[in-house]
Amino acid sequence: MNRRDFLRGCASFAALAAVRGFGITNLLFDSQLPKAHAAILNPQQPPPNNRDLLVLVFVRGGLDGLNVLVPFNTSPTDRYRYYNVLRPTLHVPAPNDANATRKAIDLDGRFGLHPDAARGAQGVNVPNGHVSDTGGLYELYRRGDLAIIHAAGSPDVTGSHFDSELYMDLGGKHNQSGWVARYLDAIGEPSNALAVAPQWAIPPSLLSLTGRAVLSAPSPRDFGPQWRTNASTSDAQRAAIVSAQRSLLEAMYGHGQAFIEATGRQALALYDLLANVMHTNYTPAAPYLTDSSHVPDGGVFGRALQTIARIAKANLANPLRVATIDVGGGYDTHDNQGTVDWSSNDRFPRLITNLSNNLKAFCDDLEADPQWRGRFTIIVVSEFGRVLYQNDSAGTDHGAGNIMLVIGSGARFGVGNVRAGTYGEWPGLTHFGFNHGLQITTDYRRVIADVLTARMGVSRDLINQVIFPGLNYTSGLGIAVPRT
Repeated sequence: MNRRDFLRGCASFAALAAVRGFGITNLLFDSQLPKAHAAILNPQQPPPNNRDLLVLVFVRGGLDGLNVLVPFNTSPTDRYRYYNVLRPTLHVPAPNDANATRKAIDLDGRFGLHPDAARGAQGVNVPNGHVSDTGGLYELYRRGDLAIIHAAGSPDVTGSHFDSELYMDLGGKHNQSGWVARYLDAIGEPSNALAVAPQWAIPPSLLSLTGRAVLSAPSPRDFGPQWRTNASTSDAQRAAIVSAQRSLLEAMYGHGQAFIEATGRQALALYDLLANVMHTNYTPAAPYLTDSSHVPDGGVFGRALQTIARIAKANLANPLRVATIDVGGGYDTHDNQGTVDWSSNDRFPRLITNLSNNLKAFCDDLEADPQWRGRFTIIVVSEFGRVLYQNDSAGTDHGAGNIMLVIGSGARFGVGNVRAGTYGEWPGLTHFGFNHGLQITTDYRRVIADVLTARMGVSRDLINQVIFPGLNYTSGLGIAVPRT
């Protein structure tokens, strides 16, 4: 780096520091930014080059996949061990359990789905009902849009949330950038290609070493200036404060042609374009679940998905390419995990309801627009599963293998982009994997590569050399339908 570039970088940082309090936390500088000025002028459209919108949902904390996709009939030995040895009081009743009011929903004769992943489906007992109970994950599976991969995971899994999450975000523990950012690099997307994380923190999967821009937008109301009393400030007061802040920044950067002044003006212009989308009224085409009476995260996940849908369906000439969401609310279930009962310990039912109902709502919201049918794919991961057996605190500890979800779109309209079903090599429940969890038989990166090659047109060479270096990917599981 020469002295001129160094000083320009310092000037950029100074301008960024000045506008950070105005709610701008991730910016693209220099020649790429002016291209965003046309961002709200053209009709809505999915990503270019016939690629799907990629939505990555990361369930932070370690989802108990064994009680989401229940192995009620994978073998007589598995059935006996699951219900009598491993989880005698922490299991989901089998679909054919005549004594159970709430029980798993049979998917394929071998695996069943937790009943709160099927709320609203015919024949499913639904306590504490909600308008968003429209079948959840089960309905997505039934109509042909959901693939579930069992015994998936990372070869870099450890007993630590922090390490396992980071290694999964980076696509391998030796990588220095996020795999989602490398995907955008690999397909040649411009640096200002729209990538969104609808939350306060940008996940490491979007960490870029090439100067790629990412928008952090927790919610429409939270997009903009932030201050200590922001939450208790009325809309009218907020507007007055925004106007005053804006006047100060415009005076600071509104004159002159020096680089730092031009950078400040460009930053404010970018904010204006995004604010136009975020502050315009949006009516979802499907009911999301954000009621605290039903979900453990205060509605954060449902609102984040709404934000993605809002941006995706906005009139952007620079359309949304990728979005990433972290899901929390208590998935690290070491104690008092719960199973299917809403009347006493409803922890696990609320966790699954939050995930299932909102993913279904997002799919229905986007598919209400014909242009999005068959044009988006959701990948759901968690850093690891839980130990196969329950502990003495009525919970489960950190394990290894887990489920992954690949949710497609358009199947009911004849343009499906995912082949529904259960996938993977089931290892059984006789032998323990790492940390006494489920053995990992499918590398999570192979599932992602399946989607990227079929739906985004990424070559195997780019998978193995850029996105997941050293993976040696040769073929997928046949989950994603190749684009035409």
